[in-house]
Amino acid sequence: MGRYRNLRKQGKWSGELSEITLANGVKQNTVEKFTAEISFGGRSFHISFMNSSTNAQDMGVSEESDFKNVYIDGTETRIVLSFCEKFNCTIQIDSSDADDWGKVYPNMSGDGALGMLINRKADICIGAMYSWSEDYTYLDLSMYLVRSGITCLVPAPLRLTSWYLPLKPFKESLWATILLCLCVEAVGLVLAYKSEQALYEQPSYRVGWWTCIRFGVFTTFKLFISQSENSKAYSLTVRVLLFACFLNDLIITSIYDGGLASILTIPSLGEAADTVHRLRLHRLQWAANSEAWVSAIRASDEPLVKEILNNFHIYSDDELLLLAQGEDIRIGFSVERLPFGHFAIGNYLGPEAVGQLVIMKDDLYFQYTVAFVPRLWPLLEKFNTLIYSWHSSGFDKYWEFRVVADNLNLKIQQQVQETMTGSKDIGPITLGMSNFAGFIIVWILGSAIATCIFLVELFTNIL
Repeated sequence: MGRYRNLRKQGKWSGELSEITLANGVKQNTVEKFTAEISFGGRSFHISFMNSSTNAQDMGVSEESDFKNVYIDGTETRIVLSFCEKFNCTIQIDSSDADDWGKVYPNMSGDGALGMLINRKADICIGAMYSWSEDYTYLDLSMYLVRSGITCLVPAPLRLTSWYLPLKPFKESLWATILLCLCVEAVGLVLAYKSEQALYEQPSYRVGWWTCIRFGVFTTFKLFISQSENSKAYSLTVRVLLFACFLNDLIITSIYDGGLASILTIPSLGEAADTVHRLRLHRLQWAANSEAWVSAIRASDEPLVKEILNNFHIYSDDELLLLAQGEDIRIGFSVERLPFGHFAIGNYLGPEAVGQLVIMKDDLYFQYTVAFVPRLWPLLEKFNTLIYSWHSSGFDKYWEFRVVADNLNLKIQQQVQETMTGSKDIGPITLGMSNFAGFIIVWILGSAIATCIFLVELFTNIL
């Protein structure tokens, strides 16, 4: 009786028995050639995966081309191609039931790409397949293929409203400090002016506290906005204090003018939801075309993850295309961050849509993609050995750059890269009335207050 009695004759695996047992019970070893000389002899090797831009694309070829039936390319698919090239098998692509990543159920049935595997319609399943623990119960996993980070393209930050521009040169804390400084100046001028009245004026000509307070407050704000004061100062104390206030306000206004000039030159933008915490803070709605994008974190107990998942929606590719065609995109789109700086972006996002979006600085989460195979698949060890060699040789990086250059839209890749580095050139911007709306509002408000005060004074004098 031989150790390998039935050796898949139709598969044409070549090899010899490693051990035989003779009739008298004596065991005899033979030369092991099975592991070294395995060959499928052109046998079909069925792959199940979704036909998505992440892993494969439809490409038109001529009738004379060797790829007239099908053309397959991608970082993960090249591993399978190399495997079949090494072991002499023929690739057969089957996406008949792979309308989604799919799921395997406890009754050993399934749907989608993984369902084809559990139903024995395919030999291997690849294509952004993460190491989902619930599927590992029924299927085997290969060694990791690539690191896959799930992130989002979120709406680009909007320009700040123009009425806010007059306040933008200084931060809130600095404005508070300036206001405190003006209050100190006003108090100093009030006390100095009152002391001047006591020292230099006759008792009959001395003014009261209300006049001193009005002098101190009005003089402080006149100096702050570079306006002259027509009051006479007799004491050296008031003159020195006015000079010190003038220098202090001159420095503040010069810094303010410089900051305002830079803001008018470089557009001021708001805050984008480009981190996980900002995504939760902005409560931004984000979407993808399958539950598989978030299935790995769906069971998380973290409050941050739960709040983000509450804003997640699933749409079809056609619905996502409609959402991406608007002039004002206010929704985020899930994309995959590849390990060497590129992004797998759905076909529903064109250059015009990506121009309105920015990539998040960090990932929502990341996992390692694998290949799913049937339980006890005899070639899993050899497949893993090939993956080890692939990683150690550096082909994973080369293949990613090569596949992106051959199959993906390089303009879109460049647009996304520019949002990461902040090096996007927006060019010079012509100033318009919108840039001065804030100052016009201040002018209108000041004119209205002055008019009201004038009418009050006029009415009071008439009475």
